[in-house]
Amino acid sequence: MNTKISILLLAFLLVSLGVEAQTTFTLSKESTMKIDGSSTVSDWSVEVMEATGNFTTSEDIKIEVGEILYSNLEFSFPVDKMESGRGPIMDSKIKKALISDVNPLVTYKSIENKITALDGDKFVLESVGTITAAGVSKPLTVALNGFFNPEMKTMSFEGSKDLTMAMFNIVKPTAFFGQLKTKDELNVKFNLSFIKL
Repeated sequence: MNTKISILLLAFLLVSLGVEAQTTFTLSKESTMKIDGSSTVSDWSVEVMEATGNFTTSEDIKIEVGEILYSNLEFSFPVDKMESGRGPIMDSKIKKALISDVNPLVTYKSIENKITALDGDKFVLESVGTITAAGVSKPLTVALNGFFNPEMKTMSFEGSKDLTMAMFNIVKPTAFFGQLKTKDELNVKFNLSFIKL
């Protein structure tokens, strides 16, 4: 089979399979993420640093209610870059709890993204995927408040999600010889901004 025929066959297959042109947005440095929790002594927060991620979607993206976006949302951050603001001892306890030497990253990868509400330029995206922390993967559904700016070529998401340490078999950290005990409940707040490559 000569080269010209091979190219024509490949083009035909791609059209037949409905392959769409894709656009990739990458996570900007302005994005923020914070994990809030509490203990028997006080509330605490951990800032997520050096996160990376991508949002890939079809080039002719349609922001419509009920639209299942031909897209993929991926997000990750290194456990060693989580900062409690309470010094190296507390930071080391976080790394130990998440078994960072074996599982250095916390990740999320979507399998479906569907628009469930629309208000002008803003929309609500229901993202269904898998979150992995401390080596344990769990299904996750999260509602994201989104905004697409075609002129600035940006896609932004913000929201929050309640999780527990028990979901990932995380041993709750303690301090002061057991007098301080962290509670199981966590709340993750995020403001993610993606820029078109």
